[in-house]
Formats: sequence, C-alpha cells, structure tokens
Amino acid sequence: MKKRSFIGIGLLVIMGCKSLTPVATTNAIDTRLRPRAVQQQIEENALRFDRLQWRGQASLEREGKRQKVSVTLRLKHGEGIWVSGSVIVPLARVFITPKQLQFYEKINRQYTQLDFRQVKTLLGAPVDYEMIERIITAGPLDKRALKRAKLTFTQNSYILSSRKRGVSLKWTYDAAFRLISQEFSDGETSVSVNYDGYTRIDNQWVPQQLMARLSGVDKTTVLRLQSKQTQLNANFKMPFEIPKGYSKIKL
Repeated sequence: MKKRSFIGIGLLVIMGCKSLTPVATTNAIDTRLRPRAVQQQIEENALRFDRLQWRGQASLEREGKRQKVSVTLRLKHGEGIWVSGSVIVPLARVFITPKQLQFYEKINRQYTQLDFRQVKTLLGAPVDYEMIERIITAGPLDKRALKRAKLTFTQNSYILSSRKRGVSLKWTYDAAFRLISQEFSDGETSVSVNYDGYTRIDNQWVPQQLMARLSGVDKTTVLRLQSKQTQLNANFKMPFEIPKGYSKIKL
C-alpha cells in the first residue's frame, strides 16, 4: 500500500462518500417541538465517554485510487486518537493529538510528523483534532452554530441549518435524535458525513458505520469506516514510538 494512502487514513479516520439510508426508528418525529426543545434532546442524547475503541474496516479513496485495511482505533476523549492498520500483518500506526499527527509505516520504514497547519496544506482543507473526534463520535462540527440553527422537518427527520458569514452547516437527526448526516461548506471547503448503523452500549447510541467526504480547493478525500466490535470506557493503551532507523517522508 502506498504511503499517502496510509497517511490519509491517519489524517481522516473519517472521510466517505455516498448518501446513506437514515437509521430506522420506531418513533415518529414530533413536529410540535420548537428548536430549543430539539437541541435539548440532541444534547441529552450526545455520546458521553472517556474512552472508545473500534475494530473494523477502513476504505480510503483519494486521487482515483482506493485502499482497504483492517483497523483498530482507540480514542481518549480530548487527548488522542491511536490507529493501527493492517492487511493480515500490522503495516502502519498513527497517533493524533490536539497538537500534531504522527505516523509510521513498516514496509518502507518511513515516518512523518505534522502539525495541523501542515495537515491543512496536504489535504487542501482545514482539519483539526476536535473535528476528527466529533466526526468519529457523531458530534456536531460546530456546537455554537447548532444552538442558533433553524429547524425544519421531513417525514422522518429533524433538520437544523445555519448560515453566517458565508459558512453554511446542516444537521439531520432521526426520531431518536441520532445524527444521520452533517454538512459544512465555506465556499472553498466542504465536509459531509453520513452515519448508518448505531449500536446501544451502556444505554448510549454509538455509531457503527460512517462515510464522509472532504473536498478542498483541488483535492477530495473520501473514507468509510465500519466497526465490527465497539467498546466504551474499556482499559487500553496507546503505545506509539517511531522506530529507530526509519526515514522521514518528504511530502
């Protein structure tokens, strides 16, 4: 697998493409609810955790090429995201913190360390740690914008939308107030994330599948994540150390 594909998976642990069918619920939406009441339900339904672990598959599409790997993803809320990718045997490891992204791959014995300004240059769009964490856990990209968003309805969903100073955001929630999709656009950058499939753990809804798409000025990256095993607040370690003798990747 090429090094840029590995880096993309580490950078985006997040990005995918086609639209998904909303998660089915047994309840109908309540069109009598006011925006504040819907937002309160969303907040009460938000995923609360200290640690999250996923095991499953990641499929990355970039520059017309597609790669698929098995991944183990470990997330400590507000601290770091650790990803190990493998195809039969471990091939690469990524560690993302609020300050930087670190990565190494074993085939060519190479590594890289990037701050988020460099990530922005590589992807052609702004990405930060908080954005990655919120996308993985089905949280709104902009909580403040959500609070002032306008509310509309479809037959099966609540739609909240916001537009200010050229930035538009849109969130779609199902009758159980689970996030089905969210979209962001500022005219140059667009991010769209779709969620399909939730599992209930410790009386909380945890997303099992997500597909997202990040489009910058001249670059588009898409990724699909599908979890086969999910744990909340389990004890785990996130070991990361760039092996000695590896050469730095020139980007």
